[in-house]
Amino acid sequence: MNIEQLFRQHYRPLCIYAVHFLGDIDTAEDVVMDCFVRFAEKTDNGEEFAAPKSYLYSMTRNACLDHIRRDPFSNTTSADTELANLTADDNELQERSEREARLWTEIDNLPEMCRRVFLMSKRDGKRNSDIADTLGISIKTVEAHMHKAYTTLRGRAKAIYLLLLQL
Repeated sequence: MNIEQLFRQHYRPLCIYAVHFLGDIDTAEDVVMDCFVRFAEKTDNGEEFAAPKSYLYSMTRNACLDHIRRDPFSNTTSADTELANLTADDNELQERSEREARLWTEIDNLPEMCRRVFLMSKRDGKRNSDIADTLGISIKTVEAHMHKAYTTLRGRAKAIYLLLLQL
């Protein structure tokens, strides 16, 4: 698998994985991008990796830990405790990040208005009446979009789950 394929397949899950350590999406994206650049440099220099996905996750975890240790604004005692908890369940955290990335991909694939209503409700915590006022639509339309989003996401989740069972 070439670097472009690895990037397309693992960038989003790695960013989500990094957010669990760093708590900030912008910093997480920077860290993951730096890891891909370093990985590409290593492959350009002839290094080969038997498990590139595992290597990228290790690089990302270590880069996040380095970033936290260097951050002058972090509380080092609570950061060390948090790091110990995160690194202890690393495989679970990787799997969770990949599931979250699949969920976000499915949310991104929702129709525009449906996605917008869903995100305003779930991400932003807005009530249906507030969403209706903001978008200039009726509350019934908001409810219909939410129903469609849930139905679509549940259907896609079942399809992914069945596919994984077949593998």
